[in-house]
Amino acid sequence: SLKAVQCKKPPKKKLRETISLLLKQNGLAPALICEMPKRWEKLGDLVVIPEKSFISSSKWGLLGQELWMVVAKALGANRVAQQAPIAATETRDSNLQLLLGDNGWVRHQENGILYCFDATKCMFSSGNISERLRIASMNCSDEVVVDLFAGIGYFVLPFLMKSGARKVYACEWNSNALAALRYNLHINMVEDRCIVQEGDNRLIAPQGVADRICLGLLPTSEGSWATALKALKPEGGMLHIHGNVKSTEEHQWLDHVQMRIKSLSFAQGRNWHIAVDHVERVKWYAPHIRHTVVDVRCKLLL
Repeated sequence: SLKAVQCKKPPKKKLRETISLLLKQNGLAPALICEMPKRWEKLGDLVVIPEKSFISSSKWGLLGQELWMVVAKALGANRVAQQAPIAATETRDSNLQLLLGDNGWVRHQENGILYCFDATKCMFSSGNISERLRIASMNCSDEVVVDLFAGIGYFVLPFLMKSGARKVYACEWNSNALAALRYNLHINMVEDRCIVQEGDNRLIAPQGVADRICLGLLPTSEGSWATALKALKPEGGMLHIHGNVKSTEEHQWLDHVQMRIKSLSFAQGRNWHIAVDHVERVKWYAPHIRHTVVDVRCKLLL
């Protein structure tokens, strides 16, 4: 039937058709359709559109809430929000703007893990799913993990629920992220195996306990590399170091990471062999800049 065919329309086509109709009904220029989002992110029942969508605000504003209701319906959501630059603060708060809906609290299911958070206050990147799945696929049985930038539990939860880590120390200093992290540990029933440490990881991270360290801060986590090395057990372990890297400078970045880790470990009196174990290219962060993760193994020299 015609109804069945309409139901099967791709969301992008459905969105284009409904917005075109809305423009026509309100006597607005059809050319405005080019400002429609070409991609979006779904977080539970909230759809997040890019910052540069509907940029002719004086014209789109004439449509009021009707525009956002049309967007939500076409994309199978109940609420709509728009991306904004992350706050230039040490706690890297979200500046997401809610366009339709009463609040930004979402329940987002991924790989059997429930992530709950206020999207207007905490960051969550669906584009990093490949790295969360990679962490989930690791065998960390009986390991102690320290996550120096835990956030709402992006990697803490996969380590606990999928990788089999015995214990995770989760360091975080953003109060909104901490509230979501504690809630997520509780609702996923893993709070008994996680120690949440509130504050600057350079001051509060544990020392000499970890088999594995996660350093998931962008654009760089270098300010906490020495802290990470102190957190490793005397025999060494694995570092997962995230960074934003120019595509033409990946080799230089990897050399810098390896040499800096060698230098810092030597300064701490650690007799370790430092080697790059794996390089994971997660996603394009910006033109010619890639979110990259390097796994660095620190191994005791006999």
